[in-house]
Amino acid sequence: MNLKLKRLVRTHSSEQYALFDLDQIDANRQPLTIGKLDLHYTGEGTYGTILLWDDASRKLKPEQRRAFIRALLTELVLPMGVPNEYVVEFFAPELDGYEVFHNLDDDDENEDEDYDEDYDEDE
Repeated sequence: MNLKLKRLVRTHSSEQYALFDLDQIDANRQPLTIGKLDLHYTGEGTYGTILLWDDASRKLKPEQRRAFIRALLTELVLPMGVPNEYVVEFFAPELDGYEVFHNLDDDDENEDEDYDEDYDEDE
């Protein structure tokens, strides 16, 4: 796995990252998204949630997954200057029920309608 992080959101006390595997590509020839990471920084430490999509999680043995998560957190937490204690929850959801809800411009709503129609055809 060749991990790449892309920061999606940053505030003064939190960050959200998309996780990509550069060794895998999707149908659009882009790096495959394998999950996401949310971190919240406090004076006491870092708290967060890491989601690895089920397919990505299954490829890792439990000890590999723990080492991967520890390395990821060490890289992100220490430079923030907060105490290096962290509590991060790990989940490996299946993407079958994944949905994104938003209130962005109308063009995106039309794309969502097209997606829903395509999805219904597959069922």
